Amino acid sequence: MQIFNTAMGFMDEVSTDGKTDTTDTAEYKNRTLLILNALRGELYPYSDTYDPNTEGGRPIADYIRDMDSVVKLDDYICQTIMPYGLAAHLLMDENPSAASFFQSRYEELRNRLAVGIPAQSEDIVDVYGGIEYGQFSRW
Repeated sequence: MQIFNTAMGFMDEVSTDGKTDTTDTAEYKNRTLLILNALRGELYPYSDTYDPNTEGGRPIADYIRDMDSVVKLDDYICQTIMPYGLAAHLLMDENPSAASFFQSRYEELRNRLAVGIPAQSEDIVDVYGGIEYGQFSRW
């Protein structure tokens, strides 16, 4: 999974031959799916794949079942934002200062993305009435 590979690169956990799936990263890999599934729920409303008109409840992206699963979020989120969130969570106990950096970067990118979410529009209903179209009554 590319998100895991990128996070391992951020954390400087890449072997000399460029591999991220090693005995040193096995513990990180075991925790990755749990963390990514939490992040996917948080990031889904910012994704191009988000559909607010889902019937029957609150929309949520599909669960990530294994490291080969396709993450149902847009590529920008998967390639740019999720690796920072994953690295922050993986390093929380081991290296708090690095985790803090990665968390700050994750939040910065997420918040920047949130600014660009298009708002939905709807008709405005005048519930008060009385002075529409410039028609004023006498005082």
